Amino acid sequence: MWTIFSRDSSKDFPYEISESPNYRFNEKSLWKLNKGKKKNTAQEVSIFEFLINDDIPGGETRSALAKSAVKHLKTLKHPNILSFLESSEVKTIIYLSTEYVEPLQSFISSQDNLHTDIMKQYIAWGISNIIEGLKFLNFEAKLCHNKVNIWSVFVNKAGQWKLGELEYMNAVENSPPSYASDLYRAPGHRQSPFSIDVWGLGVLIWEVFNGPLSNQSALKNSKMIPKEIMTIYPRLIAVDPMNRPSYDTVISMLQQQGYFGNDLEKTMTSLSQYHLLDDFQRTEFLEKLPGLLEKFPKNIALYNVLPSLLEMFNYVKEQKFIFSSLIKLSTMLDDQEFEEKIVPCIIKLYESNDRATRLLLLSSIEIYAKRLKADLLNTNIFPLLVSGMADANPSIRELTVRSTFYISSKLNYNNLNVELMRHFARLQMKDEQVSIRTNTTICLGKIAQHLDPKNRSKILFSAFSRALKDPFAPSRIAGVAAFSATQQYYPLIEVSTRVLPTLCQITLDPEKEVRNIAFQTIKGFLGKLENVSEDESLKEKMEEEVNSTTNPTIPTWAGWAVSTVTSKLYSSKNPQKDEKSINLMKNNSENTNVNNCEQMYSNSLKENTVKNVHNEKQVENVNTLQNSLNHKNSLEDSTSTNDWDDNSGWNIGDDWESVDTSKSVKDNSDFGWEDQEPILLDNSDEIAKKAEAELLKEEMRKKREERKQERIKQLELKRNSKQSLKLGGKRL
Repeated sequence: MWTIFSRDSSKDFPYEISESPNYRFNEKSLWKLNKGKKKNTAQEVSIFEFLINDDIPGGETRSALAKSAVKHLKTLKHPNILSFLESSEVKTIIYLSTEYVEPLQSFISSQDNLHTDIMKQYIAWGISNIIEGLKFLNFEAKLCHNKVNIWSVFVNKAGQWKLGELEYMNAVENSPPSYASDLYRAPGHRQSPFSIDVWGLGVLIWEVFNGPLSNQSALKNSKMIPKEIMTIYPRLIAVDPMNRPSYDTVISMLQQQGYFGNDLEKTMTSLSQYHLLDDFQRTEFLEKLPGLLEKFPKNIALYNVLPSLLEMFNYVKEQKFIFSSLIKLSTMLDDQEFEEKIVPCIIKLYESNDRATRLLLLSSIEIYAKRLKADLLNTNIFPLLVSGMADANPSIRELTVRSTFYISSKLNYNNLNVELMRHFARLQMKDEQVSIRTNTTICLGKIAQHLDPKNRSKILFSAFSRALKDPFAPSRIAGVAAFSATQQYYPLIEVSTRVLPTLCQITLDPEKEVRNIAFQTIKGFLGKLENVSEDESLKEKMEEEVNSTTNPTIPTWAGWAVSTVTSKLYSSKNPQKDEKSINLMKNNSENTNVNNCEQMYSNSLKENTVKNVHNEKQVENVNTLQNSLNHKNSLEDSTSTNDWDDNSGWNIGDDWESVDTSKSVKDNSDFGWEDQEPILLDNSDEIAKKAEAELLKEEMRKKREERKQERIKQLELKRNSKQSLKLGGKRL
């Protein structure tokens, strides 16, 4: 029994002081404010410390005020009143633990940009916080604060302004305590239930822009107060309490003047009242939010906006709109916070079948991919991501191909060398979109250094040689550039017996740009062989580079190719077919381009790669494309007009057989999502450009079909003529 009464209460207080900053607040208050933390979790808190000394004059009164403040803070719960955590009386000290806060005076004095747009919005929001807190106290709790000023307001981590210092608080029907400070005692005798705290609001506004008040007469000096507030400020500090406005009047006047209602305040209001918004309002708010986050102070973004969005993410259907803001905020988080808060959202979104969501994930993968742990990426995300390479929507397939550049360094052997290569092979051979075939080649060149050295040269040779047979000229250019950029990964014997003979075949390419870079690359490879011939000691070093898992030094002659392969990928932002787009193109086809390469090639190679299409020149371009097809057919030694759809090349040749596709985790039946309507991403000009290219492609297809039908008719005529001759012979 005795041990219960003799227990040390300090051990029961679960918080401890970690730091005692020298705040000016400590000189103006009964309390000393310390930084603290929770013993078990290290959660940051604030610890107010009061020293009990009833022996000095006024000591008992001070102790009663401190205990009154603890009592009120413990019972009042409101977003704009300091949040109570725990209190304890240890011998001659009262400890009061609250959420982590900083005195407003200390915060304001550290700001040098009070009059910038961001700070103006922030202060306006802070003042609105205090008004809401006072409305709650005066009208709902029926209490009067009696000490509203810069020393009774605190700022938490989320940037919210909070009312504290509740020791002078009493019921609204009672007179203010006689022992309240004369400096902050509201003038007048006919006080209304809210007039005392309204006057305190005016004092707070003056102190925010001028610093702590020294005497009440200084309140008349309003030069530093923004002009938007001056419409209501004189009434706030009126000597006659009956002339002071209500809180609703203050809010209305400041809204009319444009001081309230700024982007920051609207955002904070929408976040706190999100459940009250209709679907249209929610979508509109979330779409605008990413652009607004750059204007907000970092502490508000991290500790106010982010927690609200994470909470909403778990129960609202607008997850894809929330993600844009989450990914922007993720750049402010450390790695541990990113893993705890953002990664679960990313995984959940990858599990969605919504194409718009997938487009968002793929478009922003550069931001978050480098922060994903390898195990998580290989196990949880890659299987979901790679399924996009078989999606019916070309935009999804193209962005998925591009995304592999950002994750390849973290992929395990099977995912990179087997699963991903299987998808790349199919896209490069089978995909009808020229941009996807081109980008597959470019991406493979980008990630070559991460491939398994045992199979790398065989994979690269098969893939790039297949690109040289593509009827689309930029794809052939990408193949040659990729050969050059990855020159260090081919054994010398392979250079002489396979790479150079393959490159020589396109020296008669119908496109001059292709021929130019082919000759340039051939000269580079020949120079490499010549150097080894002159100095055989170089051979050993070059052979070591073949098996390197890092990116070796690139020779000067291949530098242009490296810059080409590592530049932006070939852009085809709307690769899907659209009849409306074709009609649009027919009405406005002048000065449009077939495709935009977006700096994929160096400037010297870029000119004339993709010719402008005009109604008068369509026949010429059709002939050029036909020459490309004829060249491709001659390389493949085939008589079929659809040779591009065969199975020859990358994944069936001698080289590709060395890759064990049996290790693949998925088969073809696993590809794709539910059938959904494609998403159009581009404006009318881009649609027209793509539609024009599709029209040319369609015309080419028709011409091939006509030639095929013509050959069939000729065969039938020959067959009929032979039958006629036979019948004639019989008659004779």
